[in-house]
Amino acid sequence: MLRDVSHVMLRPDLTGDHWVDESEADRAAILAVIRRETEAWLQRDFEALASHWVQSPQTRRMEAFASLGIRVDEGWDAISARLRKIVERFPEKKPFAERVRWEKVNVIVSGDMAWVTYDQIGTDTGDDLKRVLKIMHRTDGVWKIGCMVMMESTVEQANCPLIEVDADARIVWANRLARERMRDHPGLVVSAGRLRARRRERDLALRDTVRRAFDELQGQRPLSVAPKQAWVVALGEDVAGVPLHCWVLLEDGKALVSFDDAETVARRIEGAREIFGLSPAQVKLARLIVDGHDLASAAGLLDVSVNTLRTQLQRIFDKTGVRSQAALMRSLLSAEAPNK
Repeated sequence: MLRDVSHVMLRPDLTGDHWVDESEADRAAILAVIRRETEAWLQRDFEALASHWVQSPQTRRMEAFASLGIRVDEGWDAISARLRKIVERFPEKKPFAERVRWEKVNVIVSGDMAWVTYDQIGTDTGDDLKRVLKIMHRTDGVWKIGCMVMMESTVEQANCPLIEVDADARIVWANRLARERMRDHPGLVVSAGRLRARRRERDLALRDTVRRAFDELQGQRPLSVAPKQAWVVALGEDVAGVPLHCWVLLEDGKALVSFDDAETVARRIEGAREIFGLSPAQVKLARLIVDGHDLASAAGLLDVSVNTLRTQLQRIFDKTGVRSQAALMRSLLSAEAPNK
């Protein structure tokens, strides 16, 4: 759906037989430029791609990718050098029709300036989702790109269960893994459209954590404690006595709940190792504690004495600044080292 706030102006077509809506003509021309620029990128045709850009020191290209972080190239010289390098390094050509689709396209025209926003699904890596803003400038009657902002969305492609919730824990969206695993989950349940802890005594902590996440999300201060803000919520134990947890996290401007994610547990314990300087032996003990083992069972698995583990546990307490195994578990499962 296309929307426009510019004044509607009429001009004669080339034959002079009838009048056309100039704003509609501008929108069509702008979308054609963006399409040709994207096709040139996929076909690795740098010269064609460059012809659709304003080649000035004021031109900007800005990206925010989960794997690469934020990058800003200022001026056409810097932009062209980077794009040319990518084209040369990855020369494989790909067809537009089989690789890309656009959704939520919005075009606004005002005089010789226009801005376009849309969601782009797929380019170089399949079904990746990118939020795109392009600011267009009409130069000598031709629309060209003066600024581009591209942000990668990682939520839809996550390989762990994810549920988006609002401030009252109402479910907004869930990926396939979450829908499958929620059917018989021992720690979480859906009630009246809201995500709840199956055990009533754990539900208050879940709701409070969701509200805390929204307070952070709506605040004005930077979320700089970790690359992704996250809080662990204990959900009790399953029938085998294994502790259950979920995480309330902020990503892509959303409040999400993740659960049953062995990769998250491993990553956060590795993060705790880096943050607190845990030794390999202390990491092994920490993982066993997170998995629900007491010192006696951990000693049997590690083939050491309980007294040895008691000493190790005290040193872990000293490094993490906690004084109980419950607090240690929360600290370990909330830790994540900054991206390198």
